[in-house]
Amino acid sequence: MKKIFVIVIMILSSLSWGLTFKNGKLIEDADQITKTQKEENYKKLHQSEYQKLSFNEKLDYLKITLSGNYIDKTLKNKIGKYVLPSSNWFRKYINGDVSVFYKNGSRYGDMNGDGKLDYIGFGVGHSCGTGTTEGSFEVIEGRRGCAQNRSQKFPVLIFSIDSQFNFIKEKALFNFKGADKYGYPNPAGLIIDDFNNDGINDFFVPSTRVTITNNDFSYKSDNLTFLSNDYMSWNKVDHKGYYVSEEFKNYNGFSANTDTGDIDNDGDIDIITSEFQRGTTCHFNDGNGIFTSKLCNNVQSHNVTVGDFNNDGYLDMVVGHHDHYNPEYTKYSPTKWMDKNQQKIVLMYGNGKGKFSFKQKLEPFKIGNFIFSTVPHTESFDFDNDGDLDVIMSVAGPFYSGSALIIYENIDGQLHLGDTNIVLEPLPEWQDPKIWGSVIKDEYSHEWVTYCGRVIFIDINNDDLMDVMCSNTVQDKRSDNHFLINKGNLQFDFLEPEEVTKWVTWLEDAIVAEEEIKGPDGEDILKDLEILIQ
Repeated sequence: MKKIFVIVIMILSSLSWGLTFKNGKLIEDADQITKTQKEENYKKLHQSEYQKLSFNEKLDYLKITLSGNYIDKTLKNKIGKYVLPSSNWFRKYINGDVSVFYKNGSRYGDMNGDGKLDYIGFGVGHSCGTGTTEGSFEVIEGRRGCAQNRSQKFPVLIFSIDSQFNFIKEKALFNFKGADKYGYPNPAGLIIDDFNNDGINDFFVPSTRVTITNNDFSYKSDNLTFLSNDYMSWNKVDHKGYYVSEEFKNYNGFSANTDTGDIDNDGDIDIITSEFQRGTTCHFNDGNGIFTSKLCNNVQSHNVTVGDFNNDGYLDMVVGHHDHYNPEYTKYSPTKWMDKNQQKIVLMYGNGKGKFSFKQKLEPFKIGNFIFSTVPHTESFDFDNDGDLDVIMSVAGPFYSGSALIIYENIDGQLHLGDTNIVLEPLPEWQDPKIWGSVIKDEYSHEWVTYCGRVIFIDINNDDLMDVMCSNTVQDKRSDNHFLINKGNLQFDFLEPEEVTKWVTWLEDAIVAEEEIKGPDGEDILKDLEILIQ
């Protein structure tokens, strides 16, 4: 059986974390006992005790999972640098693959059981046209869509990474059980986690491709769950409940963003998806990886992140629409729809039973009159190591005109706008919405389109403060593989890929050979010698 070996000569950063720990503890400034709604006692730790916990203990303490968006020390080479795919590598081996029209994201997980992270690249497949060409699409109100939203091939690629940092393209087996009859989903993101507790990672593949039929949008998309059959082999399983198709038993919501967590406190991993038209959807795991979906609030949502924000032992969520309410600029935009009651980002507290109630509306980031109103992605993490969850948010101007990465600080269970890092600043004349509207006519063709589509957590400089790497389309040279470096006190620096080479070796000019599984030994030896010399 043939494999593709990607061989690179590298220079090389460091990270080490502890073992998993589960106890349902919470954190405050002093020890005390608190009663939850379930009449269980939770011991709150002093901040100094919390900071002694290992990384995985802290994750468990804050009730968050990272679901494939965390890079650990197993991706470091012999001289201590992280080895990460560059933009050129993405173009060659993800965009260049016959199944992918363009790459739009990355995930990391142990897919072959060797205890080390592997790489998963995914993208939008070819769907508008035929063969390997992307055909025509329709445009309505500045947004475009195809006549159908299924890809011709499954645009998810898995590369195992061996001890010599060969990226080996695997022949992963996805058994669709007939659900690929009309084509394949176009993933907006991937959830990689162990849903059935068998020690092997499983997949939830959300989808978001928009279709246009008879001058009307349709957001119905195939979301598929795959459970492991063995390493590198997964079987599609049926979904149950709300918005599930009769023919293939798939959840059909427009799942632009997803997160995981035990929202009903029964000991297994549930899934939460944004839902563009009706409300946020909670997918409850029966413990064996079979999910039942239910609407868990009525917030029409495009982004969602979950975690215990108020430290009561129950998962909460930050969830919201694709946009903050922005009526002045909407007057001059191609899209005229506007709903003050829906266009918002909110913090909702959970009750431990899968229900959520409104707590707070989040403040948008503004420069004068210009609102960074569009929110492509949201994640939560304890960035300042104080024992509560903060939020990082990728934001853009209306119709993706300029972008920024912003941080909300958690203060007593509520979120306050803190550090802001502008990626591409809006033009000064856009303070006048009419001038903005004379320039921005759609969401895809103007020169100001840029945003961080997903964030990946990595302590790139090994200072025990979590940094962030942006994952996005390869075409977006102003965001993809860029970093927010955490300086402490919730302050960050925005760095380009070339500015992190003291911590990262970028896979760039790779040598590719078709060889048997054991690999080209001579080239492996040469690479080791080069690493040692450097």
